[in-house]
Amino acid sequence: MGKDTSLARRHVSTASGPRTSRRQGAAVRRRSEEKDAAKSSDSAVPLYIQVARALQHQISVGEYPIGALLPTEIELAKRHGVSRQTIRQAVQLLRQQRLVSAKKGVGTRVEARHPRQAYYFSLQSLTEIFQFASEATLHVDHEEDLEVRGALASKLASRPGRHWLHICGTRQVAGDPVPICWTEAYVDGRYAKLFRGTKVHQSAIFSAIERHSGEAVTEVQQEINAAVLNRELALRLRAAEGSPALVIVRRYFGAGRRLFEMSINIHPSDRFSYAISLKRDLPDGREP
Repeated sequence: MGKDTSLARRHVSTASGPRTSRRQGAAVRRRSEEKDAAKSSDSAVPLYIQVARALQHQISVGEYPIGALLPTEIELAKRHGVSRQTIRQAVQLLRQQRLVSAKKGVGTRVEARHPRQAYYFSLQSLTEIFQFASEATLHVDHEEDLEVRGALASKLASRPGRHWLHICGTRQVAGDPVPICWTEAYVDGRYAKLFRGTKVHQSAIFSAIERHSGEAVTEVQQEINAAVLNRELALRLRAAEGSPALVIVRRYFGAGRRLFEMSINIHPSDRFSYAISLKRDLPDGREP
């Protein structure tokens, strides 16, 4: 009952417009923001990602062919019924995926029909983790209820015999059929009903827990290790057996540093790069 069926354990070896007054401008911006909020309230996926996915689809089917310019910000904002700021965020995401390029005075040019390079992830706060989970949809392959004991209970800082929901599957970025990683998540059994039976997750698991239970994430502990893919994971990820991978383990803590989710994400080395921005605190407010 408490046996760890994790593929991660069994198959990875560690190694501008018309001028307006300020008041009018503020009113326009406020209406745009309210409109965006209203649109996104029905989904856990941020609005700019919804727009980016729509544009990705249009690019992938050739509606915007390679070499063509996307409509202007104003035109896209009208077509999608969102603010220009939302369009800017969506286009920035497409630029990160190297689907488009932007040049001042020229416009936004389509460069590829599908993402052509490794997924690039910059972590500076919990907000970016929300963004990653929204951009990369989790497609569930398997789930089961576990009564954890032994090494797994220790890893989850859980009392032996407690129940956890184990969810496994691949994550994919919209517009790219090749998975960017294999994900395994262990969710405190008290929240299992929020996820049991769901085949596609388009938002972060921990954000759903926050939304439905009021349990807030206060800390995320992260470990990064090198690994080698075994045959089964390589097949699931459409990668070469024995190829290098990046394993990222995240533990999500609530009040009292109580763990309520742990995730293991295994990325083939050619599909993911990771950046962290660190700032040094100096005395007397001096700049480094």
